Amino acid sequence: MADDFEITFQGLDPLMTRLKEVRARYPYKEEEMLLTLGATLKASSKDKTPLGKHKKHLRNQYKLSKVQYNRDGSFITMTNTSSHFHLIEKGHQIVGKNGQEHGFAQGLHMVETSMIELEQTLPDTLGAWLDSILGSV
Repeated sequence: MADDFEITFQGLDPLMTRLKEVRARYPYKEEEMLLTLGATLKASSKDKTPLGKHKKHLRNQYKLSKVQYNRDGSFITMTNTSSHFHLIEKGHQIVGKNGQEHGFAQGLHMVETSMIELEQTLPDTLGAWLDSILGSV
């Protein structure tokens, strides 16, 4: 079962024009920044992931892909290979051994919370990064 969700960042239009300039001059710099942001997201998600009796390996299952390209630019994806990750992230019904429902366990939204935090710091981070690159030109 795949629970796909997408988070988009708003208000980055001025940065996008500068990013296109960097992409044209220094294509490898964009890859470095994507990997840095991916590592930040992974670390933040790992910190928010619980470590419990049945979740001991959940924290170690976050994986970052290599930088991938499409016609609009490049991207990186983060996944968790644990089979029960979606239950802890989104929540699930609690069912006893006899099949009777005992309530609902709320999701912890570790990745969603980490994405929101990254979204809040992204304009400042990208702005400083673009200033350091374009300022040296």
